[in-house]
Amino acid sequence: MASVDATSGGFNTGDSLSGARRITLMLTLVVSTVLASLDSSFVPIAFADMIEDLDTNTATVVWVALGYLIAATGPMLFFSRLGEAIGQVRLFQIGTFIYAVAMSACAYAPNIEWLIVLRIIQGFGMAMFLPSTFAIAGQIYPQAQRGRALGILQSANAAGFLFGPIFAGFLLDAFDWRAIFSSRIPFALVAIVIALTAFGKKGALIPLKKREHYDVTGAVFLTVAFFGILYGLNRLPVEDNHLEGLVWVITIIGIAFFILFLQQERLNKDPLVDLVLFQKNQAFTKSSIAFAALFASFPVQLFIWPLLLLSGMEIPAWEVGLIMCVPAVATTVISPVAGRLADNVGAEVLCFIGTSVCALGYLTMLFVEIDSGYLVLLVPMVLIGVGTGLFFSPNNSLLMGSVPPERAGMASGLIGTLRQSGYAIGFAVIASLFTAVQDGYEKNLTSYAVEILDEAPASQVSLLFDGGGIWSPEILLYIFHITVIICTAVLLLTLINSVPKLKMGGVRHLGAAAVMLLVAVFGSLLYVNSSELTPGTATGNLASSNVTETYVAPFGWASRKVDVQTPQVVQVDQVSGDVVYLDNCSFCHGQTGEGIEGLGLALVSSAFIAGLDDEALKDFIVNGRMDDDPANVTGEIMPPIDYLESNEYTALIEYMRQINGL
Repeated sequence: MASVDATSGGFNTGDSLSGARRITLMLTLVVSTVLASLDSSFVPIAFADMIEDLDTNTATVVWVALGYLIAATGPMLFFSRLGEAIGQVRLFQIGTFIYAVAMSACAYAPNIEWLIVLRIIQGFGMAMFLPSTFAIAGQIYPQAQRGRALGILQSANAAGFLFGPIFAGFLLDAFDWRAIFSSRIPFALVAIVIALTAFGKKGALIPLKKREHYDVTGAVFLTVAFFGILYGLNRLPVEDNHLEGLVWVITIIGIAFFILFLQQERLNKDPLVDLVLFQKNQAFTKSSIAFAALFASFPVQLFIWPLLLLSGMEIPAWEVGLIMCVPAVATTVISPVAGRLADNVGAEVLCFIGTSVCALGYLTMLFVEIDSGYLVLLVPMVLIGVGTGLFFSPNNSLLMGSVPPERAGMASGLIGTLRQSGYAIGFAVIASLFTAVQDGYEKNLTSYAVEILDEAPASQVSLLFDGGGIWSPEILLYIFHITVIICTAVLLLTLINSVPKLKMGGVRHLGAAAVMLLVAVFGSLLYVNSSELTPGTATGNLASSNVTETYVAPFGWASRKVDVQTPQVVQVDQVSGDVVYLDNCSFCHGQTGEGIEGLGLALVSSAFIAGLDDEALKDFIVNGRMDDDPANVTGEIMPPIDYLESNEYTALIEYMRQINGL
């Protein structure tokens, strides 16, 4: 290994590097690695708080994670090659600077749009520096100790996953979602300073290998394809997006660019991904699919699980963090043992056992209920952690051991891409499911209640929606159980591809995918048809639920839980317009008629109200307007209010004229 002359401001590598110098450089890599790994466990816990504070919805807030994953995954293979040309240290420094600055700016994002943009920039920075950390670590240690260097970085990555949920929970309990970014600003500054100074004035390592060609086109094609496909998976099933031409255009562009990427890689002399390995090497293909599918199943524990614990079960964020770090602890403990066991029982056998244990952990999540104790919550976490710990090391050994030495670098870079792309695809699908179920449930239940217009069920529906609506504990649990079934079905791909000595050609891979889809669809339908909360039947079961006793403010913690008060009965001869408005209209149109996005238009300065006389306005209030009415411009239901007394209508209309102001 060549070295840079220390007198020129660079640093020596390999055997010539002093112990103190090596520690300093490894510390630089560790700080950046921990910063990056914290994001995976910090951000999903804060989704509910972001939705409330930034006045957004689930379908939008998931792009805080998806945008980051796309930007971090698409160009990663390209940057791993680029570092060999311009120097790994230089790329590490630039990437760390971009990542740290964007992460710090996230704490001050004025709205959800800016937060998503900053997260995309942050992900792009991570795509630059993360591959370089492993390359640099391999150069600053002697050949015999490079396994130790990679082990230190893996431990740093595990530490981020381990402590991330704990600190995120503490910060959310004490502050809000912005604290998960602002609290890391000092570490970001430290990362920037030591990244720019620790390597010396000319710190770029000598390139490992000069290349005649760098597949920039392939990297661009992959990034665009990744964005388009994930956008379609996330948006098409939600609301009426399948009727939107732009959504289809973006999705089709993504598919087209993926086809172009495959064509580019076939023709390229030095491709980012050698497709021949997938075509001719069954062991490599099986290990790659198993690895990606495992991460595609992770959103159930990293996304839906914390939402259920925080918003559904009202467990304090600090305790949620402790619960979520259990799998990381188990994986950290089991992984070294798994490496040794793989040598004795075989890597494929251990991968199969690990996947089975992980699937068992998912299935035990079906026994979780709103009032479940900590034992029921912790058992799945332990099983998932043990299962993934048994799987990771043996599977990576199978993947790396199945490629020729000249393709080892490509395979190593592909591991990160498979990990993040698998998780991103799973995240997009589960987020779409989450939003679609919420929207469908709200629309169907509201329509059902409007058609019935009976006082008892109408009151129960009102209590349910006052108690968090589609974020109520019962509905979160309903969605969580469906997600568990789907993610367990996805894990079948990992299980099938981990069966020892099983030959898997193209036809069998398609068959495995078909089995996964059938299990996901029929398992979900079976649960939906048996659930008391299935839209259309839920209203009849509300009387037995606990929503009549207490309600949970949307995304509320235990400290915000209040008892439902018996509604005050207003005497007809003493009716007040503002009281009638607050009781019947404020939920959709706001406390002062300011309007609520996605529910009701603003009544302040409304030309529509000003254009109706009192009788016409009363008729509109009494009859309402369904979402399929041609005159409906919002797409939202205006439920009929046909149960008031005459003088209540008069008082309500008078109050609406006051706040209208026209």
